[in-house]
Amino acid sequence: MKKVLIVDDEASFLLSLKDVLKVHQDKFKILTAENGSVAVDLLRDTSVDLLVTDLRMPEMNGFELLAWVSRHQPQLPVIAMSAFGTPEIEARLSKMDTLQFIEKPVDLPLLEKAIFNGLKAAGKSFIRGIALATFLQLMNVEKKNCTLKIAATKGPAYLFVANGELIDAEYANLKGRDAVLEIVSWDDAEIEMDAVCRRQDDVINMPLGHLLIEAFRIKDEAAEQMKQNARDAVSAPATDPSIPTVTSGSVTRPVDSALAGRLSAIRNVQEFAIYNIHEGLIGTNPGSCSIAEFDPAVFEEALTVISQELEWENFRSMALGTTKRNRYLLVNQQQQQVVLKLKPGAQTAQVLKEIERVVDL
Repeated sequence: MKKVLIVDDEASFLLSLKDVLKVHQDKFKILTAENGSVAVDLLRDTSVDLLVTDLRMPEMNGFELLAWVSRHQPQLPVIAMSAFGTPEIEARLSKMDTLQFIEKPVDLPLLEKAIFNGLKAAGKSFIRGIALATFLQLMNVEKKNCTLKIAATKGPAYLFVANGELIDAEYANLKGRDAVLEIVSWDDAEIEMDAVCRRQDDVINMPLGHLLIEAFRIKDEAAEQMKQNARDAVSAPATDPSIPTVTSGSVTRPVDSALAGRLSAIRNVQEFAIYNIHEGLIGTNPGSCSIAEFDPAVFEEALTVISQELEWENFRSMALGTTKRNRYLLVNQQQQQVVLKLKPGAQTAQVLKEIERVVDL
């Protein structure tokens, strides 16, 4: 049976919700926790299908709980409750696929509808990790002060929030507004939260709403440019001197430009390398590629043996994870194999679906 965890520090509110929702006891079971700390202990030990949480609580508040979920259970659907929302904020957050928002005092029919929507999404294996933009908008509603540490391949990113507004940021060699515009549009971010804002000066001087609009405009333009590059690559003739080459040993060969263009258009792929089973490396992503020396044949041999032993068909793909939280995909494509390094926070299943749309598996 499905399990719904409701987190709120008001014991009477929890009891009333549990009593009202008892009518659905044949469809889902209600679990309760009085704060985020109790909720985390329960989530570690029990499989939960939906989280419903208040944002203002003692000991471990809703934001700290959401940050924990973003790192440890990013596929968990979430409903956030707040007494400080506005119709504008509620409408803005309701358009996002990552999190449902309900204003307190709670409208019970609305909560019931949200619970069934959340359980339905989880049942279809939708990826529901918390988008950083959604998290920031909730913090803006609650006028929070904090420092956020966001996981990233090039090193951690930091966002400094005062009274719900971003006042500074750092990522790699970027600072201030430049760093914010790079960071805030990331999907399914791994978030760590410090309840103290570690900056004093507002070097950004732009409302959060305007920052998000600008960041997503830049992201959309970049995505459209990548799609155009992919279309240009597909239509380019094989003898076009503009097609890049890759060197393997002492032999320089043309990159499989069409496939490389299609892979470049997948936004959650950070790096990729394309191998031919007879010729070796035949293509990589533009720029540096840390996986160009990877030998997929090592894994292919082991997977072939496993497939034969279990009487499976030939493998199409394999996901790999490392102790440094890097994630990779190995995709088998007829005479070619593709190795991909995923961006931080990317969901393997979702990326694989995108790859299957552009690669002939």
